[in-house]
Amino acid sequence: MNALADLVLAAQNGNVEAYGRLVQATQTMAYAVARSVLKDSTAAQDAVQQAYLRAFRRLGDLQDAATFAGWLRRIVITTSLNMRRSRRWTFLSLDDVPDVPVLDEAETRWSEAQRLRLAHALLALTPEERQLCDRRYHGCWSTARLAANAGVDDGAMRKRLQRIRDKLRKEMEVAEQRAIRPDEIRADLPAKVVELLARPKLTDLPENPVGKMLDLLRSAYPEFVKQSIPELVDLAEAKKTVASEAMYIDPVELHRVDEHRILRYDLTLPLLLSVRYEGQPLRMWTAGKCYRLCQQDAMHLEAFHQAEVLWVDERERLDPWQMTGRVLRSVDRALPGRTVKIVPTEYAMCSQAWELEVDDDGRWSEVLAWGVYSDRILRHLGGDPERHIAVGVGYGLERIAMLRYGIDDARKIDVASVA
Repeated sequence: MNALADLVLAAQNGNVEAYGRLVQATQTMAYAVARSVLKDSTAAQDAVQQAYLRAFRRLGDLQDAATFAGWLRRIVITTSLNMRRSRRWTFLSLDDVPDVPVLDEAETRWSEAQRLRLAHALLALTPEERQLCDRRYHGCWSTARLAANAGVDDGAMRKRLQRIRDKLRKEMEVAEQRAIRPDEIRADLPAKVVELLARPKLTDLPENPVGKMLDLLRSAYPEFVKQSIPELVDLAEAKKTVASEAMYIDPVELHRVDEHRILRYDLTLPLLLSVRYEGQPLRMWTAGKCYRLCQQDAMHLEAFHQAEVLWVDERERLDPWQMTGRVLRSVDRALPGRTVKIVPTEYAMCSQAWELEVDDDGRWSEVLAWGVYSDRILRHLGGDPERHIAVGVGYGLERIAMLRYGIDDARKIDVASVA
């Protein structure tokens, strides 16, 4: 990237040979982008030629040489779109071509079609980079807000975002140059799995109803620490420990990655596989997306959000009713004044378990469940059933958000915003 920036500076100072080298360095990317828009090799070549001429005339307008690749990408996309519109009679529909992500500083939001194009590239980011992308392009956070949240100055955040865009662009270019479509299968992950994993994590967006509910629920557990858990579970390995007890859904609902791995269907199993009790109380929470194969409707999503709480401690310091008190307190913070009822239930992983239902204009809606883990689960965690106890709580964040804000369809939540 530094070498490219040096060529840009030289070209801005009138070095035509430097601009020719810029063309050589970027022409494969430019052609791949144009072809992805126009779906025609001859038209793409024409669009690229026009784009480079336009870029040369406007080179003096580029203030930051390091942003040349994204700036050129935008010019190629704009040129190609204009050409497509002028020749639209040659295409069945303008909607046939998905939106192409620009990946420059001026771009502040991604459409769903752009996210689909970016899905593979997004998986190459770190969790911290993904969070910045979700907040910037899904939550529409300003650079100043991102910087303040991260405790850095605005310039540092702009550089951080530029590095992320460069990383995404590099991944995108590989896909574009190989003419990989969003519905094609990558060698390591099925395309559907990639698309689900790449969807925004709403628990990282405090202005989204899901993120807001997580903040309110967490306030009832101030001393609990956050635990990171994997989104993919090796089911074959998990079955050697606690998966048989923890599996409470029909296997046909599992999103299978391959012969052994699945996308997590809840947070309980990966959390139980990730932590161990070592003599000190375990007080932790985790939150994020879960995945189930289903017919999507107003109440069911293939990718939805949960929060999970786990407390492991000495029996004299913890009993189920302490956790029940926390549960009721958390629900009252998220749904103040609502009538609730506690219904005993059964889970193979629990010796005792309950569900909590909330009154919704005369209808009861289940929003969470909690229970005391069985002796076998406790031993797996590292505890002694004679001395210790383990209690867990699982919250359905979309369902709680729908009740709080009167949302009638879970599919609307990802684009909703609350004060």
